[in-house]
Amino acid sequence: MSTLAACSSGPEGTVINLYGGASGVGFDKVIADCNQQAGGRYTIVGNLTPSDADSQRDQFVRRLAAKDDGMDLLGMDVTWTAEFAEAKWIRELTGEQKTQATADTLQPPIDTATWEDKLYGIPRTTNVQLLWYRKSLVPTPPKTFDEMISMAQQLKAEGKPYEIGLTAAQYEGYVVNVNNLITAYGGTLVNEDSTAPTIDDKTVQALTMLQRLATSGLTSSSLSNAQEPEVFADLQAGRSAFSLNWPYVLSAMREANPDLVDDLGYAPYPSVDGSAPRVTLGGMNYAISTYSKHPDEAFEAAMCLRNEKNALSAALDAGDVPALATVFELPEFKEAYPMADVMLTELETAVPRPVSPVYQNISTIVSTTLSPPGDIDPQASADELRDAIQDAIDGKGIVP
Repeated sequence: MSTLAACSSGPEGTVINLYGGASGVGFDKVIADCNQQAGGRYTIVGNLTPSDADSQRDQFVRRLAAKDDGMDLLGMDVTWTAEFAEAKWIRELTGEQKTQATADTLQPPIDTATWEDKLYGIPRTTNVQLLWYRKSLVPTPPKTFDEMISMAQQLKAEGKPYEIGLTAAQYEGYVVNVNNLITAYGGTLVNEDSTAPTIDDKTVQALTMLQRLATSGLTSSSLSNAQEPEVFADLQAGRSAFSLNWPYVLSAMREANPDLVDDLGYAPYPSVDGSAPRVTLGGMNYAISTYSKHPDEAFEAAMCLRNEKNALSAALDAGDVPALATVFELPEFKEAYPMADVMLTELETAVPRPVSPVYQNISTIVSTTLSPPGDIDPQASADELRDAIQDAIDGKGIVP
């Protein structure tokens, strides 16, 4: 809808409704900056959405399926591009808009915004998980899962904090960890064009390691309910010696427990053989709803929200890793992100989750079939996973 300012306190010009990412720490400052830059032509209004990606997607799908024109700019998880593009819920970016959206942008985020060689998103953030650890407990970070487990066992025997923190609740964050392990063994969940499952002996090896971790006595007792906040809380409270989590951990720890920051180390995500890790790509893209009545203003708003100034602001305030390559060169970013080089190295070999219009179904199958992780039977669970993923690809037993 268009809204003319009725008074100085109301929105000026066209209202651009943003859904997704609007509640991030300090993001009100970013929105205010862009509204000032718009000079009254439009006003970005941030709308609250559920905090987890699965619930956000549910809300988006319901409203877009109903052709709701009240959503203009969508902050989308990187796994949604194929589904939303195939459903024709988001606009393809072409010509000058495509050029602007990809300029100075890291290639992995561009790839997540692309479906069938067409660009549907403006990359805002990217993400790869790191290994966080306590330097006073772990003088030399482990390079492999075996080394990490061995170190944790030794710490436990010495009566010191020893836990290995990771997400294993039945949700998208758990699928990331499953994918991390499968790729670590050189496997994949589906083939390159997502037309068939690729569950094999590498999957069985990954599930064996996952089940080993879950039953090792080295993880949180609430492992099967752990999402990122719980994993962070275990590290903050001093229970974890190791924590597999995203780069936001450092900025969040500076606020939550400054006394622990100096003891917080970072390293590449563990592999299974000491080689370079191949971790799962995260992040968020902006897409413009097909049903928006103001697509040009929405594009301009998105470009402002993720410009160099505001990408730096979000990185410093909220731990949002920018998709813009130029931000990584800024002195303020380098100071706040001493692990930037580790992140960039991981991004070079990072892998996406299956790129498919039925990704959500595949994700749900993975998280439900393998929950709780302690109950995994590696071979039987792999066989079940293979059949269920094939059914999802074939359109059988689709979940909402």
